[in-house]
Amino acid sequence: MTTTTCYDNGWCDTVPIPQETGLLDAVVSTGGPGPILSDSSEFFLLPTTSMRVFKPTTTTRKSRTHTEDGKPQQTNEINVPEPTPEGQPGRSSTNHSSSTAPTAILTDSASQTSGEVIETVSPGAAAAANNASGGSGRVSKGAVAGIAIATAVVGGAIAFIIAFLVFKRRSRVSGHGHSDSSTTFITTMKGEHPSYVQVSQTGPPPIVAAAIPTSKRSSDLSDLSHSSDFLAGVLPPGADEQTVRNRATALFSQIQQHVYDFYRDVHATLTPTMEADLRKFSGESVNLAEELEHSSMPTIAIKHALMLYVLGIVSPEADQQSTLFPSEVAGLKESERSVQSADDQAAYILYKRLAAHLHVPTASALQSRQSDIREAAEHFGLTFFPWANPIYADRDKDESLVDVLNHALDLSLWLFGQPYLYEWVWEEVGRRGTMVAPGLVRATDERGRVLDRPVVVVNAVIAAG
Repeated sequence: MTTTTCYDNGWCDTVPIPQETGLLDAVVSTGGPGPILSDSSEFFLLPTTSMRVFKPTTTTRKSRTHTEDGKPQQTNEINVPEPTPEGQPGRSSTNHSSSTAPTAILTDSASQTSGEVIETVSPGAAAAANNASGGSGRVSKGAVAGIAIATAVVGGAIAFIIAFLVFKRRSRVSGHGHSDSSTTFITTMKGEHPSYVQVSQTGPPPIVAAAIPTSKRSSDLSDLSHSSDFLAGVLPPGADEQTVRNRATALFSQIQQHVYDFYRDVHATLTPTMEADLRKFSGESVNLAEELEHSSMPTIAIKHALMLYVLGIVSPEADQQSTLFPSEVAGLKESERSVQSADDQAAYILYKRLAAHLHVPTASALQSRQSDIREAAEHFGLTFFPWANPIYADRDKDESLVDVLNHALDLSLWLFGQPYLYEWVWEEVGRRGTMVAPGLVRATDERGRVLDRPVVVVNAVIAAG
């Protein structure tokens, strides 16, 4: 197909129209009557609402047709429409009339018509015009995808940086320090060497060595008041050595006073049954029956026996059937816990200290404990009745010893709740005399580490007899 355009000077230009998909969109505007296309042209008029239409421009073009002899036949003024957005109808106007231009699809046979002025627009040109006018405000799919990818990358980088900073800050946060106390009692005499029976008690099982972070293992377990650990508000500060010394010596004095009041130095003949009972109250280094039978001051041997008996019966390390110490507080025995490192020792100190602090006996437990204490007091009185002072009734003697045992149990629980391990030390004194009160030493430092040389808190008392 071709299009012919004639100008005012009489010249006409004939330009071939590219054929796209076999169809062309055309907008035809004429100024006079009669068909524009020849009879051989085939065309189809389509509703303007279903096709892309064009908006008229302000530029007016004049075209002229000629007959075969070259004379002008008619001059028309034609407005060439511009593309408009889809869905809006195109309009054309002339000097003589105004009407809506039909949209036509021309076949190849229309290209044979000559002598008419036909303004046509191809689909490619219409699309280009549409993109130039209406597409400038839109964002392509490629741009949208690029923006989305860039946003995801930037967001991921920000999240990574934040997570890195958070974990780095957490790694700087130091763990909580832990403190604990324990008491060690020596209840038996063992051969030539001092024997230590550790009266350490264990409380709530949740406390383990791993609970003490590395950064806090060097903290002062005796005073958590300056620690960020929540236990600083739970456990009271540990007692100083002077307080420990005063309470221990007060118990020693009470035991010796009981013997002084209710027993006397008299000679007594022992039966085999009595000797068997006395062996239960003597240590390995002292033959109690011999001391009582041949000594001029048997009350010294009775003081030794009563001291050993009282401290042994309130020891958490003693057998459950022979101790007054609450089994729910004692927890792990020395042979049942791990002490492979200093950290294990510090964890155990905290473990037993919490047990002593949180222990609140029930009414039934208290009643049962008092019954056991009274039975223990009566058992000692019956064993040593040959040396009892007759001016006191057995009831008074038993009540006094019950009071002694209650104080001893309180001391044992109190020492167990301190941030140190304490030990009762029974030494072999030989012919120097008889030990009537053991020594008390502190076996650990404020960090829970076992000392090479224990700190002496109370010196042992030896009586010559």
